[in-house]
Amino acid sequence: MANNFDFLQYQQDLKQYETSAKNLEQLYGIGAYASVLTEARKIAENLVKGILGRAQIPVGARATFHENLKALRGTDTPKKVMDVFFAIKRWGNRATHNLDQGTQAEALKAIRAIYALLGWQFMARGGDRRRVADFEAPHQLYQTAERKLIYVQTADNSSGQWPAYDGAEKIGEASVPEGDFEANWEPGSGYLLGVAQKRINQYMTTAGVPGVAQWSELAYRKQDKTWFHDHDVHRVLDRSGIRHQPGLTGNEWYQMDLATAKRAIAAVKAGRAAIDQLAKAAAIALRPEQQDAINRTKKAFKKYDKMLWNAKMRFGKTITALQLIKEARYPHVLIMTHRPVVDDGWFDDFKKLGLPAAGYHYGSKKSGETFDHLVKNGGPFVYFASLQDLRGSEMVGGKAGSKNAALFATDWDLVIVDEAHEGTQTELAQNVLDQVVRPDATKVLELSGTPFNLLDQYEEEQVFTWDYVMEQQAKVDWEKKHTDLPNPYAGLPKVSMFTFEMSRQFKDALFQNDDKRAFNFKAFFEVNVAGRFVHEAKVKQFLDNITTPDAATNYPFSAPAFRERLRHTLWILPGVKEACALAALLTAHPVFGMDYKIVNVVAQGDNGGVASESDVAQVKAAMGDDPAVTKTITLTVRKLTTGVTIAPWTGVLFLANTASAMQYLQAAFRAQTPYASETFGRKTRCYIFDFAPDRALTVMAEATRLNTGVGKRTSDAQREKMARLMNFLPIIGEGGHGMQPYQVDTLLSQIKRVYAEKAVKRGFDDDSLYSDELLMLKDGDLSAFNDLKAIVGTTKKDKRPMTIDVNHQGLSDEQYEKATGAEKKPKRERTAEEQAVIDQMNALKKQRRTMISILRGISIRIPLMLYGLDVPVGDSVSVTKFVDAVDDASWAEFMPAGVTKALFRKFTKYYDADVFIEAGRIIRRKVKALDDLSPIERAEALTPILATFCNPDKETVLTPWRAVNLQLGKTIGGLSFYDDAYEHQTVAGRPARHWIKTAVTDQVYRNDARILEINAKTGLYPLYAALSCFDEGQRRLAGPLPAAEQGRLWQQVLAKNIYVVAKTPMAAAIARRTLAGYHHWDTNIAYIDGLVAAARADVRDAAAKIEREFGKMKFDVVIGNPPYQEEVAKKETDNGQKRVTNIFHYFQILADKLAKDCTALIYPGGRWIQRSGKGMSKFGLEQINDPRLSKLIYFEDANDVFEQVEIPDGISIVLKKTGKTDKVFDYEFIKGGKSQCIKLTAPGEKILVLNPIEGKIAQKIDQFVEKNGLKYIADSKVINQKLFRIESDFVEKNPEKVKLLEENEVIDYSKNIKLFTNDKAGKTGRAKWYVVKREVIEHNANLIDEWKVTVSSANAGGQKRDNQISVMDNHSAFGRSRIALKVFKTQQEANNFLKYAKSKFIRFAFLLTDESLTSLGKEVPDILEYKDENAFIDFSRGVDQQLAKLLGLTEEETKYINNRVESLR
Repeated sequence: MANNFDFLQYQQDLKQYETSAKNLEQLYGIGAYASVLTEARKIAENLVKGILGRAQIPVGARATFHENLKALRGTDTPKKVMDVFFAIKRWGNRATHNLDQGTQAEALKAIRAIYALLGWQFMARGGDRRRVADFEAPHQLYQTAERKLIYVQTADNSSGQWPAYDGAEKIGEASVPEGDFEANWEPGSGYLLGVAQKRINQYMTTAGVPGVAQWSELAYRKQDKTWFHDHDVHRVLDRSGIRHQPGLTGNEWYQMDLATAKRAIAAVKAGRAAIDQLAKAAAIALRPEQQDAINRTKKAFKKYDKMLWNAKMRFGKTITALQLIKEARYPHVLIMTHRPVVDDGWFDDFKKLGLPAAGYHYGSKKSGETFDHLVKNGGPFVYFASLQDLRGSEMVGGKAGSKNAALFATDWDLVIVDEAHEGTQTELAQNVLDQVVRPDATKVLELSGTPFNLLDQYEEEQVFTWDYVMEQQAKVDWEKKHTDLPNPYAGLPKVSMFTFEMSRQFKDALFQNDDKRAFNFKAFFEVNVAGRFVHEAKVKQFLDNITTPDAATNYPFSAPAFRERLRHTLWILPGVKEACALAALLTAHPVFGMDYKIVNVVAQGDNGGVASESDVAQVKAAMGDDPAVTKTITLTVRKLTTGVTIAPWTGVLFLANTASAMQYLQAAFRAQTPYASETFGRKTRCYIFDFAPDRALTVMAEATRLNTGVGKRTSDAQREKMARLMNFLPIIGEGGHGMQPYQVDTLLSQIKRVYAEKAVKRGFDDDSLYSDELLMLKDGDLSAFNDLKAIVGTTKKDKRPMTIDVNHQGLSDEQYEKATGAEKKPKRERTAEEQAVIDQMNALKKQRRTMISILRGISIRIPLMLYGLDVPVGDSVSVTKFVDAVDDASWAEFMPAGVTKALFRKFTKYYDADVFIEAGRIIRRKVKALDDLSPIERAEALTPILATFCNPDKETVLTPWRAVNLQLGKTIGGLSFYDDAYEHQTVAGRPARHWIKTAVTDQVYRNDARILEINAKTGLYPLYAALSCFDEGQRRLAGPLPAAEQGRLWQQVLAKNIYVVAKTPMAAAIARRTLAGYHHWDTNIAYIDGLVAAARADVRDAAAKIEREFGKMKFDVVIGNPPYQEEVAKKETDNGQKRVTNIFHYFQILADKLAKDCTALIYPGGRWIQRSGKGMSKFGLEQINDPRLSKLIYFEDANDVFEQVEIPDGISIVLKKTGKTDKVFDYEFIKGGKSQCIKLTAPGEKILVLNPIEGKIAQKIDQFVEKNGLKYIADSKVINQKLFRIESDFVEKNPEKVKLLEENEVIDYSKNIKLFTNDKAGKTGRAKWYVVKREVIEHNANLIDEWKVTVSSANAGGQKRDNQISVMDNHSAFGRSRIALKVFKTQQEANNFLKYAKSKFIRFAFLLTDESLTSLGKEVPDILEYKDENAFIDFSRGVDQQLAKLLGLTEEETKYINNRVESLR
């Protein structure tokens, strides 16, 4: 049937609507009626814009459809047309806002309306009316056949208004309704005339002409069992000299009477070309492509001895090959096949083609003459043999003696191998070919519809290809080019594929293949020793599912109408046992058992997939004499899936894990065999049903050589080839709202979904995200990567440029294609050249991993932004579209400094586009799917999704849900989703969710509370606070509340209780997504530009800025995890790391300014508590003594809160209460999962020792120092990194002033001294001894002559590694690499101090404070006097025992000190 919208191709301006309009019919055909209505609206809207544009009527770029319609109404457009436009708009709007709306009748009405509008415009723009065919309803879902009737009509001119129709008759055709076998189908019956009249009324009513049906009969020709069309009758009339009626448009009206029209119909039925012409015997006429195959083969055989016909099933390989024999006159022809059941087909075509008349004889084991008789006759012959039989001979390695010796001794001129993809690649089969093929004498023709394992053996000119797309294109082209001739392709049905997600209903992990890419049918249909299904209940459920009506899926057997259309189907099962068990269940099933005969052709075994005549006979017997009135289901494994024709089959169901594209396609196209009968009609469509979509799509992609592997490059030519296939073989799958046709991009996305899901689960830290473009790098690409490496590298080593071996330059396109193709071959079959390019590609894959490691630092930052991106859920967001969608401020915040959009665009080609698009879609779909859950259920499902997003780097933290619960649960309380230890979200299989009440909880979550998150990243802080307010609200309302009321309460909480500040627009969008999903609810989320700078400059101004943003709002509570550091200008440290400065304290000060009641923040802790590091001295002193400090929690190891981050400072959680006035606060120290809780008083100037156990020892030190009037080592006046003002680059800058100290060198200390300093600045510098003039030391020169006890400046306190403490003599100075703890006049004193400092106790005392110079040694007692004679220590004895006694340490404390110091080793 020609498409209703074919006329659009003849009008250039309207051609743009052709694809969309035809898509309407496709959507109608798969039952997607709501989609028909929405798509029709789009076409109408664009058509209106086009009409207004042609009329030069200005419309705004953002004008709505309604506004444009109003503008169109102001023109001379007929009212009828305007009514149609408004109707389409109304239908489309309703379907858009309620996607389950849309009936079949409404959809058909919409298509007819679009047809009318486009037809109106076609003719208004000068189109030929004859091009616009009469409208016909598109095919219905699972329609497999159509029956046509031919009718004769005239027009009633009794009114005298239609004189042009006097004496005219029209020949037309109409489709006969399905079913209704009880109707009277006799020619001229009232039933057939009624159908004809209905059709006439459909198209003549609009013109106002009263049409009258005079005659009608089925358009069926019994003599050759074919159906014909009205144009076949027109052709007879034209050849009989009957003229067209003048004054009437179209080709259907003739000057004739009814009797003449009937005679013309009778002529067509009799096979005559004209009314009075005698019928000719039907001769077999080859189609153009069949003759082309013959011609190209004869040409190829002049140069080569082998030829391959890569021709699809139903090409007519048998008849064409026999015609080749006939034309080329080969004397001795051998036909070999793996499927002996096809012998009858060859013999029948041998006779039909007239080879006996041409002098040929035919023979086989079963038909025609015996081989011996053929040889004796001496004439030309064709012999048919099975490979199984030939392989049995001992001559080829078999075990059946000398059988077939005469055959092997024959000089064959042509050997034809039928179904060559099967059974010909084994050693035995190859031996057979070697015996029958004479080198340089015998020609070999291989025939196959799926020769994937053969193509590489042939040159291009040795392969003739005829595939399904070529066939269907020829079918369409014939109608355009040969309107006066019957279409030889008309009987070849169109194929559609429907895929269904079996795994959606059966989610058990057992039923998933290891690669997670396809449903495991073998496991699902597992059979026990009794021959029954192990999962019988689930198999029964599956059968019930596919026979139960469901508008979302429309399973093939789910409605009586579908079962009427799909009368005979072939089902592919995993194995023989499975087929037998299913046969029993089907027979007992209330639908299948009642409606269908179940034929199990593998009940006695699959026989290696080789079918016998009895198998075919069994199926045909079940179908009966008239397959139009019977129903069968044939169960098989591989039998009947290749080389066999069962014409009435209309569908193939795949319920097995057939991974081979070759086997799959052989089976899939079994139903495409032409079939026609008077009762059945002509088969026009057939179907492939697959319940493992990923596998099905992958196989179809492989059929067009479309690269679908992860990262594989997909060329435009490959995509175009796949698009052509999908044009003629639509592939339909389950979408968000019912079944939807795939496009090439959505097909690739679906195939690569498993890779995309993997990438999402790993937060884009996954190799499957990248393309094989990384194997094609050239010098320019390497340069770009080196630029990127210099930016994203974290150390100087990371930043170093890469080099590439010149022999490993990237692959060319040709090399890549060759390598990917050769990879699919077994290694032994590869050529040396192929193996070489594979080896080159493998070497480049190692380099690919390096490139991926560079891109990783960018990629892991992307998922969170995809999550927040404001785009429709199903949109395809490519890498480029993603870059464009992110605002510049957010890009700068989320990406590494220096990675601009312009720079990143250079690398977008290295991402697998389909994986990237599908990954984004997966994230959005997962989040959107949660919108209908209750707030608490949604949070429990959403937080695992957010947990997949990686921290951008080791210092930047996306606060995990556990950390949010821990921080807020321990401070302000509320609804916690973890157990008491904050380890698990379930307890004994139940949610661990529980309410925590602290001293401030009631105040925080009161009804009118306003809670502010001060720095949103993922929105989890406001989510926790909102959930707690929500839960408290439910309690107040005596909840739990009904779903609708829960939704209203949640919106109320978001609108009144929760406020969020974000540093960037994207951070604001992410927080909004976390709180409101895809709902358009009111939220208080503000992006505040320059917040950090404002807080640093003036906290009061920053606070006022935030309050203004929310309408001068005052906040009760401030929570969050502020940014910790920011880079300082563009300076780098010596090892290449960026210089950073702390900024978290600004946010604490800002929070203190904003909050009326309390604040609860989390940030690095050790240094501010001990007032160590830049900016921390003043802040730490003020904060630790702030009376508002209510609770301080310190985690020594940051990984106890944030996994896999590097925050050496530990983590502190700080709770402050605004109204608190005393200086006592709760302190909790956590180490290794163990907690110590104590109450502390603000320490004043004293540094707080972090570990309470150690704090008690520090108290004893303090008492000892105070009691004896001593000091601390920190008070030493020489602790100064610039004591002698010798910088690290001194040697480099002053080479003339230094000389390397030689071993045993004698130095004149009156003029010279020793200097210990670095040989060069930076991380690679090494401290060495030099000899310099005394005058080089200008600062503290008097200390040269003192004895100095020094330590490494990099680890002065020995916290991380040995502090390299030593005595430096009284002729020495040093640079920045050393720090002097104390200086002495005598060596004895220095040695005594060294002994003192190396004692375990003093080493421990150094550990009590941070090792930075601002806090170094602040708990290390200095006994001041280190001569042998002093008041405290006898240096001839052990120092530790004496100190323990002096300080009154307990045995337990002494043991603790020893263990602590020993642990540093």
